[in-house]
Amino acid sequence: MTPIEMLKSGTRACLLATLALSTSCRERAKESAPAAVPAPMVRDLAPNAMSGAPKGLLERRASSPVHWQHWEPATLEQAKQTERLIFAVLGSSRYPGCLETLDAIDRSRGLADRLNREFVPVLVDLDLCPEAGIAAAMLSQELKMPISFPYILVLSPDGNPVTWRSLPYSNSAGIETMFDEAAELVTSMWQESPGYVLKNSASDQDRRITNLAKPDSTPATDEERNGLLDRAIRQLGSLYEQDAGTMSGSGGLLPLGILQCLASASQDPDTPVEVAARSKQIVAAFGRSVLSSAMVDPLDGGVYSTRRGNSWDLPMPQRNCGTQARAVRALVTLYRATGDARTLEVALGAVRFAEQQYATEDGLFSNQRLSEAMSPANWLWSKKQIDEALAPQEAALWIALCGISEIGNLAPDTDPAREFFRLNSLGYRMTLAEAAAKLGLPVEEAAKLQESGRKKLWEARSARVSEQAPNPSASAGTSFRMVSAYAALFTATGDPAWREKALRLAQRSRELFTSGDRLVEVSPATPAPVCAARAFTYALAIQAGLDLAEITLDENWRIWAGDMVSVTAESFVDKEGRLLEARPEASPLRFPVESRVMVFDDSTAGLMRMNLARLEALGQPPPPALAPWLRSLPAFTTVPVIFTDSILAASFSRSRMVVHLPRNASEEWKEAASRLPLDRIARKLSSASGPKSVGPGGTEIPLSAPADLETFAAHPAP
Repeated sequence: MTPIEMLKSGTRACLLATLALSTSCRERAKESAPAAVPAPMVRDLAPNAMSGAPKGLLERRASSPVHWQHWEPATLEQAKQTERLIFAVLGSSRYPGCLETLDAIDRSRGLADRLNREFVPVLVDLDLCPEAGIAAAMLSQELKMPISFPYILVLSPDGNPVTWRSLPYSNSAGIETMFDEAAELVTSMWQESPGYVLKNSASDQDRRITNLAKPDSTPATDEERNGLLDRAIRQLGSLYEQDAGTMSGSGGLLPLGILQCLASASQDPDTPVEVAARSKQIVAAFGRSVLSSAMVDPLDGGVYSTRRGNSWDLPMPQRNCGTQARAVRALVTLYRATGDARTLEVALGAVRFAEQQYATEDGLFSNQRLSEAMSPANWLWSKKQIDEALAPQEAALWIALCGISEIGNLAPDTDPAREFFRLNSLGYRMTLAEAAAKLGLPVEEAAKLQESGRKKLWEARSARVSEQAPNPSASAGTSFRMVSAYAALFTATGDPAWREKALRLAQRSRELFTSGDRLVEVSPATPAPVCAARAFTYALAIQAGLDLAEITLDENWRIWAGDMVSVTAESFVDKEGRLLEARPEASPLRFPVESRVMVFDDSTAGLMRMNLARLEALGQPPPPALAPWLRSLPAFTTVPVIFTDSILAASFSRSRMVVHLPRNASEEWKEAASRLPLDRIARKLSSASGPKSVGPGGTEIPLSAPADLETFAAHPAP
């Protein structure tokens, strides 16, 4: 029985169970809870607070009839004064259904009035407050339900979760019904026994905190550490399913972390030879499969982050700048391992797409364009639409390239409901040379037809898909991520233009996103708690600073990155040693949330582990509060897919090589050193008498000529 059917049949107990409020709890409440308190004297809630909010999901609700409040500790005081529960809706315009759900709430005057009258309604943008999404994922595990957005999270005035669940969007009527019924049930519980709800939610939260995962353990010896790491890489490789062209357990996210981790492992001199060979084989085949699918848009070069269903041929249309930048960083590592020109081509296309779509007037980057609802069907094509948009020869080539057919090119298991019957996705299912041979065309002529057809198809799609307006508000995390993307492209191409772009962007980002000694997510940073940078953004900023130090050999960027590590240690590590995602003064949730696994993106823990290892390689030990994160290892062998960023960091930590150049080294030496891979080799100017590489055990290898660095990068001696 679906949630809608449960609601229609009046099976409230079932819905209560789904919302984590059990019938038995209600019975105990009747027996033991104090009498309901009188209605509070203060009933008026502050008006809609989204005017002047950060651009995007929040600011677009400034005219909503719902009195949306911000995700900040001050909201708890509002809840206490009005004696209400907090009804938080978690979402982002990068998740399908979130905008449609908010639109449905706005259209339902009765539901809007109910939220205003009975709750403190809070709207949470997960791009600004990722800790809310991580908490939702943790709470969903208690229900043994998958996490998806939009998401309802009801909090007590003390900041404790009362009830929660995902609400996947199906249609407006269904969402209105579910929201209204959920609000009614929660209201009934609160009015019946507010004392019990407060007591029970606090007790549950205390238990939840007590049962949080313990700190990761630190291997007793290097042998034990290396054994764990090698087994993790083997297990990661064993997840590859060649026939299906996918990685078991990787879900629907574009597997950038897996590709980057295995590509780096294949180049790691300490990886067992057979494991390195297998890793290279996997990333070559898997990378070719994914990068030739519809996950890479052949019309504009942009990369999609999520697929719909179980095939890479049906991506979700929502894209963002963070995915493009992360793809570039990972694909450059893949290019280093395989030498496949297609990989670098995709990386260049992704960064150009990011510049076209997300660059702001102040020289920075927003993560998304302004929110608009999107229909997946509008991104698909019938054969008739292809024929109408293109000249006959162009159509023949694109039909061959993408496997276009009258009945559609989506397999039945990709679209089991046949929602997209007779529609085709665009993704290269054969190479240009293969398509040209099939049609009997010279490759040069086919290339011209491909480009002229691409332009026409792009124009035809733009005519039927309303373009989202540019977002004038830049994002700190996204801008710092683009610094790393530019730096990676410089190491792969040697083109100094990429280094100049990285330098200008980093300098501008430091200026705009720094307030005192801390970072902010957006500027202007209002309201301050919502816009205070989270730990993940600090990790991205530190990575960008280290990347820039590597490609410029400017020590000042390493020093700045080290300063940001110190701020992270002071502001985000609690007394139990947890690396909190949000400072307590920035979040209303009484929950020490950590980003330790790759749920939606890289984890904060994985990024910080790599940052700490890179700083240590350059002679800067971590602050005491963060030192355990450098030596400890997560449970790699349990589910290696969700720890690929930490595996990558551990791999660098055990086999890091540092290239030392004398401070008076020639420009030729400096240029060659600056182009070394970012993930595996560090470099620095030092008091060395001559160029040399130094291994983790202190072993020194003299380097005689700048050309040696290219060979060293491909096959560094252990």
